[in-house]
Amino acid sequence: MKPSDLPDWARIALRAQHRAARKLRAEHKRLGLPLIVWRNGRVVREKA
Repeated sequence: MKPSDLPDWARIALRAQHRAARKLRAEHKRLGLPLIVWRNGRVVREKA
């Protein structure tokens, strides 16, 4: 489903989620911490 097909409240929530994820990645990179993500059914530690 494209973001343009979503109701207004869902588009706003999706935008907020993307903004929060971007800030989290930047903070982890700044602090030298790894990111813990779910990839291909497994928990993976990524370098930020």
